[in-house]
Amino acid sequence: METWIEIRPLDPSPGPGLRRELERFAWHGIVREKLGSDVKIEYRKTGVPTLGGAPGFISASHTRGWVAVIWSPEPCAIDIEPKTRAISFNVTARYGFTTIEEWCAYEAGYKYESLTGHKPPPDSVRFMPHPDLTVAVISITSEQSIFTY
Repeated sequence: METWIEIRPLDPSPGPGLRRELERFAWHGIVREKLGSDVKIEYRKTGVPTLGGAPGFISASHTRGWVAVIWSPEPCAIDIEPKTRAISFNVTARYGFTTIEEWCAYEAGYKYESLTGHKPPPDSVRFMPHPDLTVAVISITSEQSIFTY
């Protein structure tokens, strides 16, 4: 199976607690829709999602009004943020990032490292086109990705 990425809009109006639950249910639903309803989603102690022994790797990201999932036969990671999101002073001061692209690349790299135990290969972050979001992806096979939204 080829690497796939699915990004879907969500209702952004629920409050923060409910919104997080809806985001989690949404990406779990995408995984089961794509891989079968019997897929068991588990979490490592680090919080990284796994497929409970099924082949492949998954990563998910969510932000207000959006959810994204990547599946790959190789380790992978994804991060999404609205293109309109501003980088906070605290993020700039702590990490030196000045663009949302830098932040998304960092977040995807952090997820990849949490999954594999090592930093992603140099120049492995790719930015996928999306009209509303910055989408950072790390996947060794991402050149062949099926990208839908």
